Amino acid sequence: MIRSYHWRARLYGTLILVAFSVTAGNAQAAWKPTEKVEIVVSCKPGCGPDRIARLIQKIWKTHDLVPGTTTVLNKAGGGGGIQLSYIESHKGNGHVLGVGSSSALATYLTGRTKVGLLDMTPLALLVTEYIVTAVKGDSPIKDAKDLFARLKKDPQSLALGTATSRGGPNHQAVALAALRAGIDPAKMKVVVFQSGRIGRTNLLGGHIDFAQSSAGGFINHHKQGKLRILAVSAPSRLGGALKNIPTWKELGYDVDFGSFRSIMGPPGLSREQITYWENVFAKTVKTKEFQKSLVKRQMKETFKKHDPLMTFLMQQDKQMREVLGALNILRR
Repeated sequence: MIRSYHWRARLYGTLILVAFSVTAGNAQAAWKPTEKVEIVVSCKPGCGPDRIARLIQKIWKTHDLVPGTTTVLNKAGGGGGIQLSYIESHKGNGHVLGVGSSSALATYLTGRTKVGLLDMTPLALLVTEYIVTAVKGDSPIKDAKDLFARLKKDPQSLALGTATSRGGPNHQAVALAALRAGIDPAKMKVVVFQSGRIGRTNLLGGHIDFAQSSAGGFINHHKQGKLRILAVSAPSRLGGALKNIPTWKELGYDVDFGSFRSIMGPPGLSREQITYWENVFAKTVKTKEFQKSLVKRQMKETFKKHDPLMTFLMQQDKQMREVLGALNILRR
């Protein structure tokens, strides 16, 4: 409770500073970048956040949305801590942005990083990738109800594969569903892989019984019949090739959990800087290039500006604390 209080105190402090900057900034000219803009990601080239950052970079150049040069900077390692520490070191600098995610929130709450997502200045929520639960195509597990019936009887009877960390978004999605089904998620057998691709390979090889991934990671194998997706953590069905896949809510479990992608800036940004980037990203997500990428990866646009994003992050924090607490890995 004490740690939760400190987090909320920091959050309210951020809101007060932003409110103050609105008054102080009224007399200032509208802000815009005057030097190179960096988009910092927490992983190596080719990862999910990196793909979004490079798509944004391309869109800005094509549509002339941001003046000057934009570069993508990969600061991998430390569970996202290297990225966050780099961004934090540029306090007040509106030219340094970062791709934030559910993973960044989770790693802070599990104590893997000293700097948290909410130590930054949240600017915009872009998209949400919902998480699916899948088995091998010829698995004896019939459906999601059958999966949970087996786990309820013996949580250790089936091996779950997830990437890239225990307590990460992929793991949390099914852990929350299990919790709602009356299963102790801390007792489930979990195998953590370094990437979703490695986890998928192990599922196809029969080395694990079921696995978690963003919908885009399993969709092709599902269409080929090599994997069977049992349920999705979205508030409603995803459509397309997954139109017949039920949500956990349809199955009777109150689960709405996705891996979000947001944009953050360093602490101490002014209201003018926040407003500038809110408007840029509002235009970015509406471009045909961005919308096309959503269809390909089965992602949902869930755009929010700074203020509603702050509320969203508070809700995410609360839900994650519940799941991570049930997994016995909540540290903050």
